Amino acid sequence: MKEMKSNNSELSIKSTTKAIINEIDYVLDGIKENEFRKFVTAINSSKNIFVTGQGRSGLVARTFAMRLTHIGFSCHIVGDTTTPNIDAGDMLIVCSSSGTTSISCHIAGLARPLNAQVVVITAHPDSELSNYANLTIEIPAGDTDQVIRSQRTAQFRSTLFEQACLVYLDAVILTLVRLLNREEVEMMKRHANLE
Repeated sequence: MKEMKSNNSELSIKSTTKAIINEIDYVLDGIKENEFRKFVTAINSSKNIFVTGQGRSGLVARTFAMRLTHIGFSCHIVGDTTTPNIDAGDMLIVCSSSGTTSISCHIAGLARPLNAQVVVITAHPDSELSNYANLTIEIPAGDTDQVIRSQRTAQFRSTLFEQACLVYLDAVILTLVRLLNREEVEMMKRHANLE
């Protein structure tokens, strides 16, 4: 067993969670309201919504897809065996902190010529992935090097991006629930029951 530091403040759940929440709050303060409104409007006007992302960003994307389904949207996860083809009038949402993940760039590159709307959610709006986007949403969490230099986060690698992205996408869901007057009973009917 490795020896741990004896600093009690680093072993405190309250101080640790407060630090994380403060970091997420700092990042979300930098979100552009006009991007949020465009995104919500675009989702509401899409026929089918497809989501993708790799690693933990992919898990955040999958969480968003589940909630979109619960509130009544036709939503699919790229790569699942039952995912249909993407077409004009559909939307692809790609989550990637770096904006350079090769498979995410490849998928966005496939969707764009098929006239699907591509939305990129990233910490790097000038990245390769944004070249394929109709709409780029910046989650201003920065990459590892920027984080170390700015001292904005104590967390590992792109953790702050993933946390802020999850909260951002939950805010999109809550906004759509309110705008579309979705009721809890109605949403529960779409919740999985083979579990």
